[in-house]
Amino acid sequence: MFFPLMKTPNLIGFCDLIYERPNNWENRIHKPVQIYMLWSNGKNWKSKKLMEMRVGDEARITSADAGEECLATGLALIYPSLKPLDPLLNSLPSKKVWYSEIPAWRNTSGFYNNFTQVSYQSDVEPLPSKASLLTFHPFIQFGDVINNLLVLNATNNPKIQSGKISMFNSFDKSFIAESLISTNSLTTIPLDFYNFKPTDLPVFYSPEIAGIPFGLGIAKSGKMLSLEHTHPPASLVLHGNRRVIQGTIKKSWIEKLVKA
Repeated sequence: MFFPLMKTPNLIGFCDLIYERPNNWENRIHKPVQIYMLWSNGKNWKSKKLMEMRVGDEARITSADAGEECLATGLALIYPSLKPLDPLLNSLPSKKVWYSEIPAWRNTSGFYNNFTQVSYQSDVEPLPSKASLLTFHPFIQFGDVINNLLVLNATNNPKIQSGKISMFNSFDKSFIAESLISTNSLTTIPLDFYNFKPTDLPVFYSPEIAGIPFGLGIAKSGKMLSLEHTHPPASLVLHGNRRVIQGTIKKSWIEKLVKA
């Protein structure tokens, strides 16, 4: 389990850590943990020890403290480890230290400026190196708001690769534009250039790279921030094989978009 520290233009990213398990029957770990920051240089995952935490401790890590190298791709991962890590790693550590399922062990990641902050309950599991992303984006706001799509990707393989992400109108399946997203990165895509209407629901599709999509809204005054992410269809399925249902929905939409 990893916790993202993110960087996007004109905001400071943060990750708040709390060493308290979310229930009293799973993961009864009480040992001190070493908090590491991990980031990809395209060849390896680099690691840097930040601190040690004990049960009950709280800590905040910010992009302002991390340094340019650590956030060159817009993304670093915070990882609690029971043992020292080598400075260079060929893949992400596989040991789950802060880990539970009911509910999942999470911390808090987000952004802030001089006026306000926004966050979500964060945790990241490595994504497949070869996968696709399909997401609908209902988070565009109107008025004096700057709208962005953020795509977070982290894989075990430290290689940084770029791939296309295409934007479509979900109503008539028409192609709007395409951009690039990258692995082991946080990609920021400005959306206001496309002049969406309140009745529009854009859909984004990348055939090469998976990711966690966020809508980031920033008031031009700086006094409001919003950060929302969509959930995959599997999270809305109560019975049956959730992954099969998600795959069926995804395949159906991809076929419609590609044919259009």
